Amino acid sequence: MSVLVAADYWTNAGKVYRGVEVGEVALGGKTRAEAEEALRDRTTGEIELSGPGGFSVAVEELGVEYDVAATVEDAYAVGREGNLLRRLSDRLRAAVGLVEVPPEVDYRAGEVRSRLEDLASRLDREPKEAGVEIRGPEVKVVGSEQGYKLDVAATARGVRQAVEQLSGEARIVGEVSRPEVTTAEAERAAEKARRAMSGSLTITYGDREWTIDPAQIGTALDVKREDGALEVSLRKGGLGRYLGGMYEELTVEPKEAGFVFVGDGVKVTPAKTGQRIEDKKFFEALKTGIFEGKREYEVPVAKDEPDLTTAEAEKLKPTEMLASYKTNYLTYDDSPGRVENLKIASGAVNGTALAPGEVFSFNALAEPLDYYDTKVIVNGRVDTAEGGGLCQVSSTLYMAASLAGLDVVERRPHYAELPYIRPGFDATVWFGAIDMKFENNTKGYVLVREWVDEGTGNVHAQIWGKPNGTEVEMSSEKVAEYEDAEGNPVTKWVTYQKVTKNGKVVFDGVLHKDTYRYLKPAEEDAPYDQRPVN
Repeated sequence: MSVLVAADYWTNAGKVYRGVEVGEVALGGKTRAEAEEALRDRTTGEIELSGPGGFSVAVEELGVEYDVAATVEDAYAVGREGNLLRRLSDRLRAAVGLVEVPPEVDYRAGEVRSRLEDLASRLDREPKEAGVEIRGPEVKVVGSEQGYKLDVAATARGVRQAVEQLSGEARIVGEVSRPEVTTAEAERAAEKARRAMSGSLTITYGDREWTIDPAQIGTALDVKREDGALEVSLRKGGLGRYLGGMYEELTVEPKEAGFVFVGDGVKVTPAKTGQRIEDKKFFEALKTGIFEGKREYEVPVAKDEPDLTTAEAEKLKPTEMLASYKTNYLTYDDSPGRVENLKIASGAVNGTALAPGEVFSFNALAEPLDYYDTKVIVNGRVDTAEGGGLCQVSSTLYMAASLAGLDVVERRPHYAELPYIRPGFDATVWFGAIDMKFENNTKGYVLVREWVDEGTGNVHAQIWGKPNGTEVEMSSEKVAEYEDAEGNPVTKWVTYQKVTKNGKVVFDGVLHKDTYRYLKPAEEDAPYDQRPVN
């Protein structure tokens, strides 16, 4: 035993015992100087990061500092330190290659992470979906690309292991993300688009013909993702811009039946049947056939019946005058401009037919027309503006509609009492703000008739319809008269209405209450009783 111990001592004197390693560097059998040289070669080199975008980085750049001398001393001390039992144990373990000495190293995790985050900024990318581009008659596939996300923490652990093992190699750890739409899927979609654009479309109706070329077809194709897959379809209406002429030629608008006054009665003007292209049927044929190589199509055309046919109009036509009312303008304001406005507005509403449940709007019919500038009421004062006289037309028609038993939807009194109509019977209008509306609450059509009789100065309004046993009486009375804070007269009026249906009174009471104020004249010295009117 003594001889063996002595022989071992002299054999390994000044050398690291065989079987001692620092990481992946074997130091056994080397002197201290040789061991330091071996370690320096591995601790001053680079760590190669393998994987996507891999690169090499110097150990110093990672902020790693090795204490080579201290590490060699730790290796040399194996089998030489401790009690006899420990020394013998270390020698035996070294003999079978089981002693690994960790390097003495200052590892700066923050600097390593910083370098890896810089690498991540270059490697990380979102997956790129494949797509199909249609340009003119050409179809192009845009290939997909995989995405990538660097796992900084896992890669940092690998770098630390490479530092501690002196391996010089670490693996870049990350996750590959695949696109939902692959290049193969885009190729299949592109092939479908190419089939749709494989030739011109010929569309016919009788002896007429229209052609759509492949480039035009391409502009009507939609390429989009549906449920994660890339689909190609014909966009509804996509070919409309190229078929405008066809629609213009083949579409015939139906003509509604109407009503006109003839003598003392109402005559039905006959309806006419039109024709229309059956869009849904036509599109369904195109959207399937175009991808199956079908190039020729017949336009489906159907009759287009009017909403009001001649037969229905005869059944629902107005047969009698339900009510009438008139006002006179001669005594008050018969200026040429105002009389012309009366005629223009009366003409706008004259002949208007309302279906059951339909609402009449005075402004909708009268507003689009041009009028003369005459005297009107604005902000409680007489002024000059376009449209003076329209309120007399609307008020006259309001009374005729009320007396016919129609439901008045909107009505507003004037600011002041007006000479041409009894207070409570008026209905002012102002385009964009105040309208006069009533609803046809009968079971047949009603017809509005209104005109100006320049010989008598009367504005006439009539409501024609089917007799329904309705009789209406209207009256109004002044219930108060006083002066405001400025000493100007104010009056309050109540309007009553009595409605009898087939001999039974269904309403008898107050219809509305109105307040009328002093109308300031255009000129301060004009007497109150000489004020102009609307």
